[in-house]
Amino acid sequence: MTVLIVLSFILLILYIGFSSKKADSILEYLYSGRKLTAPALIATLVTTWYGAINDIGIEVTNYGIVTWIYYCFFYYIAALLYAYLIAPKILKKNYNSIPISIYETYGKTPALICLVILFFYLIPAPYLLILGQLINEIFSLKNLHLSIFLGLIVSTIYTMKGGLSSIIKTDKIQFLFMFAGFIILSATLFLSNEYGFSIIKELKNNEPQMFEIPGKHAWSYIGVFLFLSLITFIDPAFHQRTFAAKNLKTIQRSILYSIFFWFIFDFMTITSALFYYAITYGQDISSISSPYVSLAKIVFEHNDFFMGIFFISLLSVVMSTIDSYTFLSSSALQYDLNRIIGKEVSLPKIKLTILFVMILSFFLSIFFDRALDYWYHFGTFVIISTLIPMICILFDIKFKNAKTMIILAVLTTFIWEILIINQITTLPSIYVGLIIGLIVFFYEKFRGI
Repeated sequence: MTVLIVLSFILLILYIGFSSKKADSILEYLYSGRKLTAPALIATLVTTWYGAINDIGIEVTNYGIVTWIYYCFFYYIAALLYAYLIAPKILKKNYNSIPISIYETYGKTPALICLVILFFYLIPAPYLLILGQLINEIFSLKNLHLSIFLGLIVSTIYTMKGGLSSIIKTDKIQFLFMFAGFIILSATLFLSNEYGFSIIKELKNNEPQMFEIPGKHAWSYIGVFLFLSLITFIDPAFHQRTFAAKNLKTIQRSILYSIFFWFIFDFMTITSALFYYAITYGQDISSISSPYVSLAKIVFEHNDFFMGIFFISLLSVVMSTIDSYTFLSSSALQYDLNRIIGKEVSLPKIKLTILFVMILSFFLSIFFDRALDYWYHFGTFVIISTLIPMICILFDIKFKNAKTMIILAVLTTFIWEILIINQITTLPSIYVGLIIGLIVFFYEKFRGI
């Protein structure tokens, strides 16, 4: 019964995705005609941010509630700042693309560097791995590569027809299911006689560090995520949704509601992972790829229907990120790149690029064990290369040496990463890259005085 429920969901998503009207123009395809309403924006913003669901569970079982600080709280603040500081600038200046904004302000070289980094950041390879792992466990396929391939097809193929409109339609359904599954799980854990809050209290007595901040982490590590959360300011998914919104009031209201829903969902995912750790306390769970799948098999052992709904919840979380990131990376590679190098952009070529990204994502997915590792490293390069130039563009701050800053920051960060790999230093490279960027920025400003 569980498998039939999940298969029915997958068929529903494919039907909804392909039911979208075929886009006739690039504007319609990439930005849904710039007419997205608040409910649609809330659904797509909330769902797109949760691709690494397995990593959240693993982080909580390893480090406890401090995960909420660096995986959640920092991003609430960043999203709030984005709504009232960044979004108004994007709409006022009519910027529909980060690389194009950099190209028009600083020239071809800085734009191409930022585009390449953004492209690899957006490729959904690590999330595809997570989806493959989920499919592997749900359907007991025992063939990860086949599961990844199947996940790739069902989560992205419909974007070729309707573009952003198809993504938004599927996100609405996935939004409902992702909450439904975790609400059922959380209610069962908190209210049943078999589990209940008492086992969390017992865990707190046995492992008090799991409930402390910074807990098992160093503040320097947590600080990295404070800076990484600023990627919200230059996140292409946020940028695209902002440009596609009906107006500024719509996007601001949507972000505020999204923060509320993120908070609710984060509470459920983090407490569920703590329950799993408490239930399996003393057991070796280091090899578990998804704590949530394992937890569902324990809690819903005798309820196939609830287990099926919860598996759909997990699939919704990951699939909603994969289709968006596939779409964004494809549009960056085709739409943005061709505009920068002066070549013609066409809708058929953008759709063809989606196939290329799908194939590339499939092959890259085998090189990463966790989405966090991929996102952590490429997110670092996005921040140190793109944040300062984009802030200058949006707030009309004159900065002539963006090319020098970007090249020096990227090279220094790359070299520092090599030093970390060879265990010569443990200082996170994002600090070094940002310092270099700020040195170049302030040197120019003080030199001009």
